[in-house]
Amino acid sequence: MEAAAVGVRFDGVQLFLDMSDGGAVAFPLDWFPVLQAATAAEREHFAISMDHQQLFWPEINEDVNVPALPSFLGKSAARQCDSREGDFPAWPPG
Repeated sequence: MEAAAVGVRFDGVQLFLDMSDGGAVAFPLDWFPVLQAATAAEREHFAISMDHQQLFWPEINEDVNVPALPSFLGKSAARQCDSREGDFPAWPPG
């Protein structure tokens, strides 16, 4: 199985997907318009499927399929981060 999602967090412009291997992947929040429009409280109330491949926000009826995200399909728009150090590079890269 691929790395499994174990958590989600947000800053003002990014969604950070925490992975079971200790790393994290950052995605632009504007890729997720429903989450972008949600309140901080709505974003914090999420569930992770038992196989750690789906995320769901019940209050706003939003779900994310982890394996379908671009970084897992070999696209480069998402960024790998090291969540253990808490040091995330600036977005956009470059």
